[in-house]
Amino acid sequence: MSGRLPLHALCALGLILQLPYAQSQDQALFSQSATSVLNRQFGSGNLSWILLDRSGHTLAQNWPDPAEPVPPGSLLKPFIALAYGQQYNLAFPHVHCAGTRDRCWLRRGHGTPGLEDALAQSCNAYFLSLAAHLDTSRATAVFRHLGLAGPPPDATPATLIGLSSTWRETPLALARAYLALVNDDQRTPSRINLGMRMAARTGTAAALDTALGPDAALGKTGTAACTHHPRATADGYSVALYPAGQPRILLLLRMHGATGAQTSKQAATMLRALGIGTP
Repeated sequence: MSGRLPLHALCALGLILQLPYAQSQDQALFSQSATSVLNRQFGSGNLSWILLDRSGHTLAQNWPDPAEPVPPGSLLKPFIALAYGQQYNLAFPHVHCAGTRDRCWLRRGHGTPGLEDALAQSCNAYFLSLAAHLDTSRATAVFRHLGLAGPPPDATPATLIGLSSTWRETPLALARAYLALVNDDQRTPSRINLGMRMAARTGTAAALDTALGPDAALGKTGTAACTHHPRATADGYSVALYPAGQPRILLLLRMHGATGAQTSKQAATMLRALGIGTP
């Protein structure tokens, strides 16, 4: 098999992307081909990944110890936004970010972003402010509705937004929570989806739209403590959902010793290898 999916597998992928629920035979065909291509081209020990369809079914996977919870870093921020929106009737603030002194990763700061820009740029100052105003017990009920274990009872705002490694989730639960987040129109503020669309367009996950086409995907990145061997300073995380309007494919990727933005670039390369997106 070549590095690209064969034509019959691409046809199966087309059905998966178009139909609410793919026919099992077509899904199995795409899953088999995707597993072969991804393992062949991206089987490096530096990469851990899970590919899901819209229903949360695993199409392909290469993640050591997938039942072991990991600290997902800033991948937690959309869930914080969801919980805040439910507690404050979707009235999201603008928050000034002064950069380093506000514990943000961008030294010069992000100015005074609203929710969408804060998600796109993964602004720590913004989400620390949201987390500081959450009723944690009520927020945890929201997280568990999405299938997450949730944070420890004594979680600080820094823990809630992924600045510590205390809140951990299994990779599969994390990936499925993103599917629930973006596909449940009754519970998800559309502004969260827009923020992730902006992340893929011009934000920390901009490599996605660069590779897949304009407004092709939703994305979110994170950088977290490395918890496996050999130890690195940090690991990068990326969630990519395609297509942006009604996601039917999700890729969760962890890249050893990388940033979230670097991991998003690798995720885009992997999706292109599967024939996803425009040339």
